[in-house]
Amino acid sequence: RSSAAMVETPAGCVFEDIQHEDIQVEAAVGRGTFGVVFKAVWKGKDVAIKTIESDNERNAFLVELRQLSRVNHPNIVKLYGSCDNPVCLVMEYAECGSLYNRKSCFV
Repeated sequence: RSSAAMVETPAGCVFEDIQHEDIQVEAAVGRGTFGVVFKAVWKGKDVAIKTIESDNERNAFLVELRQLSRVNHPNIVKLYGSCDNPVCLVMEYAECGSLYNRKSCFV
């Protein structure tokens, strides 16, 4: 069963079931809530791929998938979709890294 099918996405959400072979993974750029984050290219644009490392992290993955699929705002990283095998989120790539790592710039 696809990860997109595991959650109900609200009407009007643009969310794709992405094939992992359509993604060109470039390099690991950090760690997220539930796994490693990679910079990659999908459909000609830079994206971030968030992976899970164990079945224990699946719940955190599903929560993030559900939350990001419900929002569309220029100040929130866009979720493009998810992959089934391996399980991962395909998201907008934030060139400057996470806000957590950049917080000292805003103080």
